[in-house]
Amino acid sequence: MSASTNASLDFGHRVTGLIYHEFLRNMQEHVKPKSYFEIGTLHGITLANAKCASIAVDPVFRIQTDVVGEKPVCHLYQQTSDEFFAKHSLSEIFGEPVDFAFLDGMHLFEFLLRDFINTEKYCKKNSIIALHDCLPLDNYMTLRSQDDPLWLNTKYTGYWTGDVWKIVPVLKKFRPDLAITILDCVGTGLVLVTNLDPNSTILADNCQALIEEHAYDFDADRLDAYWNSVTITPAESLLDSTSLAAKFRL
Repeated sequence: MSASTNASLDFGHRVTGLIYHEFLRNMQEHVKPKSYFEIGTLHGITLANAKCASIAVDPVFRIQTDVVGEKPVCHLYQQTSDEFFAKHSLSEIFGEPVDFAFLDGMHLFEFLLRDFINTEKYCKKNSIIALHDCLPLDNYMTLRSQDDPLWLNTKYTGYWTGDVWKIVPVLKKFRPDLAITILDCVGTGLVLVTNLDPNSTILADNCQALIEEHAYDFDADRLDAYWNSVTITPAESLLDSTSLAAKFRL
């Protein structure tokens, strides 16, 4: 670990938009997906937002709300995402491609990379994949383990994004065909990805090499460079129906 990890960075002033699950709810009301897929359900807040046929994957569900609601069907798979994709086909369960996906599983780069690769296979070009936690508010919350004592130095108590932020520069480099929108959603950002290609194998072909390259405990300089490289869109401005129609149409 670089010594510069001990330097304190603070980007909280750049992440002040709508709460992420409120944005997801509002966006789904606008685009009206017919199928919803989620990795990382925990208490069920984001799953409850969906009104269409839904599939949720979590190794330990701790649901505290009505997640069925108006859904015609809701499948819960209590297993890791890797186990789910090894045993199940989203297209066979839904009977159609995934319209909207929210990936918020294990907060490590390699997990989100695999989840994105495996989810995109079951999407269509104009499907939407939302990624959580890619705008960490400081460097301490991005450590790869919550057992690292440096994590206690974050002033955002309880926040742990891990290093999933690294997926953004990887997608931009290896998949310039993707349309990526980074939103200032509270608490740690939201990334929307569309213009998908279910037949692309670029990420899968390079998966292991990417994991070996990026599965490190970074230094503060790299996170600072990342923040300086991203363009952030105010979440509330995107919810204007004209803006949504221009960017997303299922």
